[in-house]
Amino acid sequence: MGKKILLITAFLFICIAGFPDSGQFFTEGNKDTKPDYAGNNPEKAAILVDLSQHPNAISPLIYGQFIEFLGRCIDGGIYEEGSPLSESNGFRKDVLQAVKELKPTIIRFPGGTVTKIYHWEDGIGDENKRPPRKNLIWGGIIDNHFGTAEFIEYCHEIGAEPFLVVNMATGTPEEASNWVEYCNGTGDTFYANLRRSHGYEKPFNVKYWGIGNEESAVPDAGKDQKVSKYIEDGWQFVKLMKLQDPTIKITLDGNPADLNWGRKIMAEMNPVCDFLSVHFYAMPADSTYDSLLQSVENFNQSFDSMRTIIRTVPGQVKDFSPWYRFPPRQNPVKLAIDEWGIWDMSSGKGTGTYQLEYLYNWADALAVGKFLNLFQRNSDIIGLATWAQTVNVLAPVMTSKEGSFCQTVYTPLQAFRRYSLENHLPIGVTSPLLNDNLKSIDATATISADGKELVISLLNLSVNEAISTKVVFKLPGKNSQLQFLEHIGYTAPSLGSTNTFGKNCVNEIKTNQFQNSDSGFEIMIPPASINFLRFKIKTK
Repeated sequence: MGKKILLITAFLFICIAGFPDSGQFFTEGNKDTKPDYAGNNPEKAAILVDLSQHPNAISPLIYGQFIEFLGRCIDGGIYEEGSPLSESNGFRKDVLQAVKELKPTIIRFPGGTVTKIYHWEDGIGDENKRPPRKNLIWGGIIDNHFGTAEFIEYCHEIGAEPFLVVNMATGTPEEASNWVEYCNGTGDTFYANLRRSHGYEKPFNVKYWGIGNEESAVPDAGKDQKVSKYIEDGWQFVKLMKLQDPTIKITLDGNPADLNWGRKIMAEMNPVCDFLSVHFYAMPADSTYDSLLQSVENFNQSFDSMRTIIRTVPGQVKDFSPWYRFPPRQNPVKLAIDEWGIWDMSSGKGTGTYQLEYLYNWADALAVGKFLNLFQRNSDIIGLATWAQTVNVLAPVMTSKEGSFCQTVYTPLQAFRRYSLENHLPIGVTSPLLNDNLKSIDATATISADGKELVISLLNLSVNEAISTKVVFKLPGKNSQLQFLEHIGYTAPSLGSTNTFGKNCVNEIKTNQFQNSDSGFEIMIPPASINFLRFKIKTK
């Protein structure tokens, strides 16, 4: 999506053996480490990659998206009937292509807060007979022309898993159970036959289901704002849904602002909780760059707290009564970060419904890169994540009646999906300070499942300073070799640079040139840049 500039040279130096012991150096994340491979030089950074470290699997579902009946996200975003830019089924072709290129692994629908008034049977069957409903949550009208089948078709078009969230507020457990039957039923039963009568003989096989959305929020139109009430009602939803299809994966509400809520969910519902939902929006205290980055950095504490909560329960469920008539969860509980993104409420720059249409700049893109590095470091507890939202609302893709464009935040969302590998490999990082609380260099490493490829994702968050960064490798054996493949980097003219219709401010930089030296493996990282260093691990 950006301009491609081929660099003729890059300063890349390789050093493979003879390093000091790494035991003291290795820490998770970007904390200071000892000894200092930057040579105690405050202007340089250092990264130690020890390939003997145990990697953690990264769930592919962390690269998800979220759509809701909110403003122009669905109607006028991914779906616009009668538009010359749309297919006959109403899908905007330009938006569909942009979303395909993000390669999301899972998409969440229909909300969000709107689930509290959404009834799935309004959105099935003949479009001309579907009842329009007032959107009591976000305003406007939901004509229901984009419903369950359309959502499933959209997921199939882009190769993503569907993730449906049921209505706990004005819906019933039976209604939710019927939705599972409509989507997944294979027998000669009413709702499975209803789906067939609508032209869909094969089941949709929706695996991922959420039980409500932010039900603890007192201002919302819910009724389960006390955790005891959520648990009581939640069990009934889960039971009737699991009795329809015992293979479905269940996401239950968490609340990072009230850790006691999550503790009680884990204590009383963990046997049927595959994922615990948390929403992480970076909300800067002001419109400064440092505040933006700090709002992402603060989630380190949130992850530490949530890790403690979900690890209070065993990985495997024991003594689950057979009289439930369905099995318990089969894997350890993970987090579902099923809404995340950047929401600069204090800036006053938003437009549209609830001022949720933002023009993101390059500073925001760097913050998204920092977010994604954070997700990789916490891959041991994250099961899925969905950016909120895909089109027009706090979105990477923006539309008008005449066209669309990809925002700056699209770049890291696409690049991390494209270049990151299957497993997170812990690394050690030392870095100059950006301010009292933030490091200039933010880095993670991923390694392929077969151990033959390595990628370092590396951000230089300094606005003006290129930073010399030494990358030190400790290989697992004398017969191992490391081959540099490629450096991909992304920059923009300034932190305030933005994309718009017909204009893309992002430069994509690629090089496979390097120079050997006995001094180590160093690379000069441009200021305000997102970088990926790709390597092949070979055996002599």
